[in-house]
Amino acid sequence: MLGHRLVGSPAASAAHVAIVTNDWLSDTSTWDGLLPLLAASPVRLCLADLRGYGLARDREGACTIEEAAGDVLELAAALGWERFAVVGHSMSSLIALHVAQIAPERVTRAVVIGPPPPAGLGYDDATFAAVRALALGDDEARLRFLRVIWSDRLSEGWTRFKLAEWRRTSRAEAVAEYAALFGRRGLPEPTRTIQCPLLAVTGEHDSEPMRRDAAARGLAPIASTLGVAEIPACGHYPMQETPPWFLRVVERFLCDDLGRAHALQREAPGAGGV
Repeated sequence: MLGHRLVGSPAASAAHVAIVTNDWLSDTSTWDGLLPLLAASPVRLCLADLRGYGLARDREGACTIEEAAGDVLELAAALGWERFAVVGHSMSSLIALHVAQIAPERVTRAVVIGPPPPAGLGYDDATFAAVRALALGDDEARLRFLRVIWSDRLSEGWTRFKLAEWRRTSRAEAVAEYAALFGRRGLPEPTRTIQCPLLAVTGEHDSEPMRRDAAARGLAPIASTLGVAEIPACGHYPMQETPPWFLRVVERFLCDDLGRAHALQREAPGAGGV
């Protein structure tokens, strides 16, 4: 099964457990800053690394959405979780959505963080080739890319930290293969309804296709119940940029209702930390 860590309350209700998967640049160590906060959390999270990342770095595979969704369901079965929530970040938002689509009887809720459009980003041939080359490229190429997407909003130290984590926590060949998941393919059934409550968590300063309005437009047609919570002064990594605020939003949704989690965006602080 996928390499994973269990964090949060061992006594969590069976209704408050969730499988969390990673984004394109790193494994689920992006959640490590939340670990001290999870000690008092009512939720139990399984931080699961996709094939080619972190604890599953050496596990070979096709790196497709179908394979990843199957791995999530296999992991849930191994944990004895008959019903569970799914949490996806960036590219793995699509995996979370697909799991919710194909196993509606098992998925209680879905959280997508900085989600790309359900049909993918629609890269043309040149862009897709460039993204794959970046995944296989050296650190200088990757650093130039990170500086472009983050501009000067975040510190140089943050950018170099994310670069090092990208290299440390992933296998380049797998990173390149996953580019098709979010850049080209998207969901196998992009119009199939998500029956469980769905929450999209977006950052005010994320890339345009992953911001609040884009997430609402993309997800509304397939969501039976949708909330979009935007975190101000935050980009693509709310679990690292604004950890206590982000965790509060996710906990409220997993343990209570969509409305309260969604309402938290109106209580937002004026600035977030890095």
